[in-house]
Order: sequence, then structure tokens, then C-alpha cells
Amino acid sequence: MDPARMIADLEAKARDLARRAQQVQDGIRAVEATVSSPDGWVTVTVAPNGALRDISFSLPAEGASDAALGAVVMATVRRARAEVAQQVAAVVEPEFGGTAAMEFMTSFEPSPSAVPVPVLPVPSSGSESELPRSLWSPVETGGPSRQ
Repeated sequence: MDPARMIADLEAKARDLARRAQQVQDGIRAVEATVSSPDGWVTVTVAPNGALRDISFSLPAEGASDAALGAVVMATVRRARAEVAQQVAAVVEPEFGGTAAMEFMTSFEPSPSAVPVPVLPVPSSGSESELPRSLWSPVETGGPSRQ
């Protein structure tokens, strides 16, 4: 083969590889996941690397058990991280699917549906100020926590 043609082919392959790498980077940068707890009281958004970008609450903060609220927040973040990992894998898969690198990348996160999330029941219609049982302090059985 002609050396000039070999060099031109290698340069074309390098340009194509750089273009494809840029597409993967752009695709990954565009990924994020926003997930809400099943009751909608906690919503989180995570970046492509799983970092928490935003968190919002739509529950009465007064009297919520710190432990129960923390459990719901962490479970919701785990679900969002699992979802964003799947989105990143979908971006990377066309270039690296079937490789050890792809297997390694997808081996760490469970599917979002495999992450259990505590279900917070809707407050009874009799009292809007009463918190769901799942947000009571763990030692309480008779009513909402007012810590």
C-alpha cells in the first residue's frame, strides 16, 4: 500500500474517532435523571456522575422524623443514580457495547426498579396537618412526631 494513502487513512480514522468521542462526551453531559419518591414528597435530580443537582420536598417539614425522611431521600437518590447510570450506558453502548469496559461500567448500579423506596401513605383526610405513619419517629405508635 502507498505510504501516503496509509497516512491519509490513519488521519481519517483519527478524525472519525475524535468525532465519535465528542459525540459520546456530549451525550453524557446531556444526561440527568429526576426521580420522585412513590408518594411524590421527595424529588431529586442527579448529574451524569450521580452527583445530586437538586432536591425538593412537598411535605410538611414540621414534625417529620429525621430518620424516615432521610431514608426516603437516600432511596430516591439511589433510584435516580441507577436511572442516570442506565442513561449513560445507553449513550456509551453504541461505541463500547460488548466490551469489558462496558461490562465494568454497568456492573455497579442496580436497575431503578430494584432499589426499594419506602412508601409514604397519604395523610388521612380528617387532618391535613397529620403526617403519614412512615414519617413518625420509629418509637412512636400513636401519632405524628413533633420533634
